[in-house]
Amino acid sequence: MMDLFLMSPPGRSWALRGRANFRSREAAPADARGARREWLTLARHIEARGGTVVALPSPSDVLTGMPYSAECGQVVAREGQAPLFLLPRMMSVHRFAERDHWAPLARRMGMEVVEPGPGVWEAHGDVATFDGVTLLFWGGRTTWEGLEDAARHFPGEVLRLQVREPAFHGNMAVLPLPAVDRLLVCPDVMAPESVALLEQRFGANRLVRVTEADIRRYATNGLPLGRDLLAPTVMPPHVVDLVQGLGMRVVPMPMPELTEKGGGSSRCLVSRASVDAGRIQLPAEYRLDAVAKDIEADGG
Repeated sequence: MMDLFLMSPPGRSWALRGRANFRSREAAPADARGARREWLTLARHIEARGGTVVALPSPSDVLTGMPYSAECGQVVAREGQAPLFLLPRMMSVHRFAERDHWAPLARRMGMEVVEPGPGVWEAHGDVATFDGVTLLFWGGRTTWEGLEDAARHFPGEVLRLQVREPAFHGNMAVLPLPAVDRLLVCPDVMAPESVALLEQRFGANRLVRVTEADIRRYATNGLPLGRDLLAPTVMPPHVVDLVQGLGMRVVPMPMPELTEKGGGSSRCLVSRASVDAGRIQLPAEYRLDAVAKDIEADGG
């Protein structure tokens, strides 16, 4: 199986456009070159730990949300068949056109592309897996209608969980840490019945709780790769100690542009899936080494 990461590097003119989250609303103008360096550092860390990055450069300076590719779509592996690629239906108008560029790449990679149904569904940003269960989130940006349309494409057991602002995606409320058999959970931004559902399904002893103040500093937005957690340096020190006490190693990722200004952390910058390597193709021009040359050429 391949640990696949779909990513999109910031362009040379990358800027904050939608300003649709609590970080970006008040942020100073972004430094595109700095954002490109941050992105490449993260991608290199992923591949150094066995991940496979497929990177789609943005075709337009207007599409400034593309680097936050958790919302590019959701890859769903199918036994004996090509994976599905479930396209999103975004909340923010300035991100609507991103799907028109991800869909052709998914088809070229050999995936079957599925158009979204009604409602808002922001794809991998509202999907997680733990202990063989798919967690689907709604209530931040994804709507119940959007979730239900997407849910029919996921095999096996599915839990539907409700979140609220400031957790605009489920990946700000729950972080699976499978290497240590724990879920990092922020009950403050979840419906009580959803927290109860997690406790009933997985056991309260497997839930490690953090606060709303913690998630505003991206406590749940690190990217776990085995026992390493690629985490933004704004993560609170006590959460770093908590995670490391569970047996993880926190790898600090300075991202002043993409996280502290843009509002998306390492987990928001990828759409991740485990897929049968024999069922997909990897276009050479979208492999990390090829895309990195363009970033490195301008000092990025």
